[in-house]
Amino acid sequence: NFALIDLKNNQKSGPVNANDYIFLLDTINLPVIDDFSTNKFKNYIVDTSINNISDSSWYALYDLNGNLIPDSISYMSSPTFRYVYDSVTNSNGTDTLVEFSFENDPDTIIVFELNFHPLTFDTLIVWPNITYIDSAWTTIDPDLSYADQQPNYSQDSLTLYFVFPGANDFEKIWSDQEVYLNDNYAINPWTIGVATFDGLNENGYPHDWSSPSAVDWSDELTSKPIFLASNDISDSLYISFFYQSGGRGDAPESDDSLVLEFYVPSLNYWWSVWSTNGFTSDDWFYQHIPLDTALFFQDGFRFRFRSYGNLTGSFDHWNLDYVYLNENRSAADTLMNDWAFTIPPKTILNNFTSIPWKHYKQVISNIHVNNVIIPSYNSSSSPKLLQPCAMDIFYEGNLESNHPYAASVLNVPPLSYFDMLYNPGTNFQFDPTINDTFVSFDVRFYLATNTTPERLSENDTIYHKQVFENYYAYDDGSAEQAYGLVGNGAELAYRFVLPDEIGEDTLRALKIHFSPSVNDVSTEPFFIQIWEDSSGFPGSLIYTTDDFNLPEFYYPQYNLGVNGFYEYELPMLIPVSDTFYVGWKQSSSARLNIGFDKNINRKDDIFFNLGSGFENTIFDGSLMMRPVFVSAMDNIVDIPILSNSLNQIKIYPNPANSWFKIESENIFELKIYDLQGRKVFNSLVQNNSEINVNFWTKGVYLIDALMKDGEQIRKKLIVH
Repeated sequence: NFALIDLKNNQKSGPVNANDYIFLLDTINLPVIDDFSTNKFKNYIVDTSINNISDSSWYALYDLNGNLIPDSISYMSSPTFRYVYDSVTNSNGTDTLVEFSFENDPDTIIVFELNFHPLTFDTLIVWPNITYIDSAWTTIDPDLSYADQQPNYSQDSLTLYFVFPGANDFEKIWSDQEVYLNDNYAINPWTIGVATFDGLNENGYPHDWSSPSAVDWSDELTSKPIFLASNDISDSLYISFFYQSGGRGDAPESDDSLVLEFYVPSLNYWWSVWSTNGFTSDDWFYQHIPLDTALFFQDGFRFRFRSYGNLTGSFDHWNLDYVYLNENRSAADTLMNDWAFTIPPKTILNNFTSIPWKHYKQVISNIHVNNVIIPSYNSSSSPKLLQPCAMDIFYEGNLESNHPYAASVLNVPPLSYFDMLYNPGTNFQFDPTINDTFVSFDVRFYLATNTTPERLSENDTIYHKQVFENYYAYDDGSAEQAYGLVGNGAELAYRFVLPDEIGEDTLRALKIHFSPSVNDVSTEPFFIQIWEDSSGFPGSLIYTTDDFNLPEFYYPQYNLGVNGFYEYELPMLIPVSDTFYVGWKQSSSARLNIGFDKNINRKDDIFFNLGSGFENTIFDGSLMMRPVFVSAMDNIVDIPILSNSLNQIKIYPNPANSWFKIESENIFELKIYDLQGRKVFNSLVQNNSEINVNFWTKGVYLIDALMKDGEQIRKKLIVH
């Protein structure tokens, strides 16, 4: 059995367009079970070259014998006429209409509706699309004939591509992809992976950005059709699931909701069987619902979950876990009887989730974590006897090393969480001899028991991809929330500390994920800034694109896929060492909303300045911002590098109130101008010279510093 799904509209039947794709869904059997530890969502591949695709074409107009009507013929839905005039001129100077007749005989044709699938047709009486104008005193018959520029019926065509299920489709359960399959949003899940409902579509973009207050039905999770005609109420079918409101995301409000509906094929109707309004809690709640109506027992039965809430971004989150539909269950069948991983490891490295591969090879001895702790949960009523487990390292599909699990406790208690502790040993390392610029390793963890057979086996194995490219990262790549500042001139700084072995290296870009949320701020500019350290806070600027003479503006980029990063290249290469800070300065009051990872807490490294100096954030999490270093993959031949010579000057405080100092070992002369070009200061100066600005007009000034070797450096000074 198959159901038709229109790819463009993701519904059973509906509007189609020329060259549309219609996907045929296989009907599945019981049991239906998904703990979202693996991807069981149907993949819609638009490719006319695959071997499980066929095409069909339809045309709009046929005669009663089934013959196609040529493209050159069109029709009107109302009669067309013949107008005949005599040659007598009336007193008002016009000819006289002497005949008005249905000269054109009607035709009967078959008209197919090509705007909807499945196609329907009507048999209609129509008139030829032509009107005659005839003057009685001429021999020409008629004098004039014309067709309407917009006929009611003309020949059209439609080609549809039908995609039959492939080999991989038969393992899939869900027919849509709107929910977010992830292992980051849930708090204390029962198994690894959840389906998260929010206000974003499958591409990570808001369902509706037309209004900041847009609210409606948002995400859906719909099963494939299911064979149920051979079942009845006596088979005791139950559907069960766990749900969580908010988790690490945004808790739904009381007027938001999550609902479960059953589809009745014979009525073409979705029947609401359960719902809940929004609330705030970190707990998981369980539902166990019987199929107790005879109408449900039909082939083609389906069920779906729907959320109602904010459509303007990643809001009003619901987490769904362990959906299970089967026969021969009872009201007491509420245990999953499954020992499973619940949360994946975020990194195998100390302090970072990723570092450049060239840096890893310099710090290999002290960058690894001593232990990898992976939580698990035993959802059965009896203990599990732990069997040999391991941590395996793969590179390009080949096993690099194996690290057996050293169990200190053999019995996993029932109905409880249990931390699996994997210790790779002090000699563990990723192979530093791999000669490549970007490298990634697959790290596999698995658990095993010889007790009661597990309900699911796929959640007994978990993979972590350890990536080494050209950037440092604290975040895990998933934005559960968004972080932003409000205010023109507001500054956001993110601290990074290079390992001691690195010394100095050169920045060329920042990777940033901006979360589309509430308002589209993709036209709001900002400046990229880099600071040096000053007693644990952002100090003097190393570099800013807020250059008075040639400012470089950047803008938030969206449409990058779910949690996509955009690389913002710097106008020049910036050397950094030890502790440095990267971030931005806003040139508008709009909140820019950078992605905020709630699973890894680096709030001690996040600083903001709203005008009165830098402060630490109070929010737990990490920014999705990553400094990118030069690598062998770059084309940087024509990019200038920021000089690191003695010809550097520091101006502080800036903005200045009553005075400022110049710090430089190589300065000779200082000239300062206001924005009208008037010189307000000119003097020979030395290192640590202090200049009084008590009587200066507040505003922006340009500093021209002449160095002892003749180089001239320009800076900007703000006087408050």
